[in-house]
Amino acid sequence: MSFWQILGRFAVSDSGETLQKVSDTTSVSSDGTTYTKMGSTTFGSDGSVFTQMGSFSTDGSTRMGSTATGIGAVFNNPSDDFGVGSRKSRNDFDDF
Repeated sequence: MSFWQILGRFAVSDSGETLQKVSDTTSVSSDGTTYTKMGSTTFGSDGSVFTQMGSFSTDGSTRMGSTATGIGAVFNNPSDDFGVGSRKSRNDFDDF
């Protein structure tokens, strides 16, 4: 499992993989995978599928603020975390 740091529209893993959000529904990974988010489910062009539930994702990862324990949780809505929604709007971050 990799650890991810989320920095606005950009995320980087502890292994050096990067993920850039290019639109509200589309993100592109440095390995060439395109991820499309539809509702609470994210589909990867490599065949991966992640469903987000609160702070958790079906790949077993979780998101805590701007840190995620796996790529599936990078796509979790930060407003699901306690208190993050108000900080997000106050700081005007547009993250995953």
